[in-house]
Amino acid sequence: MPDVAARTVAEVVAEGAAALTAAAIRDARREAAALWAGVTGHSASHAWLEREQPARAADADAFARAVQRRAAGEPLAYVTGRAGFRTLELHVDRRVLIPRPETEGLVERVLAFAARGARWGRVADIGTGSGCIALSLAAEGRFRDIVATDLSSDALEVARANAATLGLAERVTFRAGDLLEPIAEGGFDVIVSNPPYVTEAEYAALDPGVRDFEPRLALISGAEGLASTTALLDGARALLADGGLLAIEVDSERAAQALAYARAGAWADMCIEHDLFGRTRYLLATT
Repeated sequence: MPDVAARTVAEVVAEGAAALTAAAIRDARREAAALWAGVTGHSASHAWLEREQPARAADADAFARAVQRRAAGEPLAYVTGRAGFRTLELHVDRRVLIPRPETEGLVERVLAFAARGARWGRVADIGTGSGCIALSLAAEGRFRDIVATDLSSDALEVARANAATLGLAERVTFRAGDLLEPIAEGGFDVIVSNPPYVTEAEYAALDPGVRDFEPRLALISGAEGLASTTALLDGARALLADGGLLAIEVDSERAAQALAYARAGAWADMCIEHDLFGRTRYLLATT
């Protein structure tokens, strides 16, 4: 094996891509570039710009370890420690769920609601995880007060660190507790949540990249996958100001059930909207 210090960046990244291809990782070349970026702290395009430069031995070794982790099935975001969400780049690790593109649409609807009615008062993000929703609302909105909650102290540690890194620590208050318990004082214009919505049976059948690495607490919600959703629908109305919005991400397979439950709860207005993939994804209800 040649001395790693003598190899160019292009050669090192190409070897990593070959290893990922052998492990049946899709888009192996793109992922290898992302892993190199994660190791070096640069953008993925930087690997191309410096492709003819000698690779530092420490970077090549760290990259080889990252490739091994990814080849073993660990999600790319955890290996790089990075996840993009709307305008933000967040740190993520196995303490938090990896933010998904569809959740960006939840933020979009909250911002649209607030702008339409000039309701830039108080907002609560329930089950904040990495902080992706609350921090996006802080970065893009004009809310007077943003509260982010999570049952997991580990998740709150990640979210707080993200807030500090992004310069948003003074815009968001973090509270520990289950679902709506930490915001019992009420008076919110918006309550938003991407709660767990997977059943025990569905969890067992999940892709290993999700089941074996992402936090179980952030995924499972009772035997029917609706426990957290129905708890939010039961309790949020009393915590919202008149005309306030409850916005919940729901499983597309159970969106109709969630909407029926909301109707039975006598919310003033409610609907289901589609995500960017055309799936029923967002339950919106107002007081």
